[in-house]
Amino acid sequence: MKDKRVSLEEAVRLVPDGCSITAGGFAHSHQPLGFLRALIAEGRRDLAIMGVAECWVAEWLAAAGMLDKAWFSNFMFEGFGRCRRFSEGIEAGEIATEDHSHFGMVMRFVAAAERLPFIPMLSQGGTDIATTGGIERPEEKIQIIKSPFGGEPVAVTSPLRPDVAIIHAARADACGNTQLDGATAVLAEQAAAAKTVIVTVEEIVEPGEIAANPAATLISGFYVDALVHLPYGAWPTGMYGYHDPDMGFLDDYYQASRDPASCARWIEEHLRGPADHWDWLGRAGVARLLALRSDPALGYRPAKDAA
Repeated sequence: MKDKRVSLEEAVRLVPDGCSITAGGFAHSHQPLGFLRALIAEGRRDLAIMGVAECWVAEWLAAAGMLDKAWFSNFMFEGFGRCRRFSEGIEAGEIATEDHSHFGMVMRFVAAAERLPFIPMLSQGGTDIATTGGIERPEEKIQIIKSPFGGEPVAVTSPLRPDVAIIHAARADACGNTQLDGATAVLAEQAAAAKTVIVTVEEIVEPGEIAANPAATLISGFYVDALVHLPYGAWPTGMYGYHDPDMGFLDDYYQASRDPASCARWIEEHLRGPADHWDWLGRAGVARLLALRSDPALGYRPAKDAA
């Protein structure tokens, strides 16, 4: 396979106005916020998100006025509360939505990944999700059919294929064979479902290091279109094996998000203000970033050492 390495700026150009994205990560862990900051600084418009739990991506896109639609199951800030700018954007009619369960979203990704016209499941069929539409008519996402093996009713859901998947992971070789340690959420399904896959990683390593631990390879290189070396690419969310989430920085945003005006100032200062990724990290400071580093034996910071 060819060398997939590109600059952050080149990768951002693969996300045009009006496209749909899915972004890896779960809660305060391995969300691709370094890439997202660069995307916000470029000022995209009318984006859609197809997501399971990438709450910070959805919230920052909404706060930056870049989010137009959302297919999702649940976006919330664990330990803080609701995603205010995202939630209020929906309440104001500025963001169109389509509701799912977590499993329902995952199954739509799986159907797209397998290039299936639909996929059966046992949940959602008797719920309001199946009868209430948002962006889609109800029958476009879920239908009840008779099983060809016995005739019992079964729910089937249609594929959902994002234009671009944006994933932050631990390491990859130059061909894009990508590994992630710890909890992986549904990154493999998101990557396989998308038309274009952008991966940012903490480290780019030799192929032999990937081959030495094939069980850790989450995304094969043939799925990957662009690979960016982006240390601390998940900060201020955490990255198992590298650093914990920066709860102080996340709380700083959360407090600012209580008011639209203060939130807009925060976005301008912290996301649009930095000249590039290194300026973004430099404003945080080396001491702050190093204080988050994981214990290499555990993959995280023990509670007694946490800042």
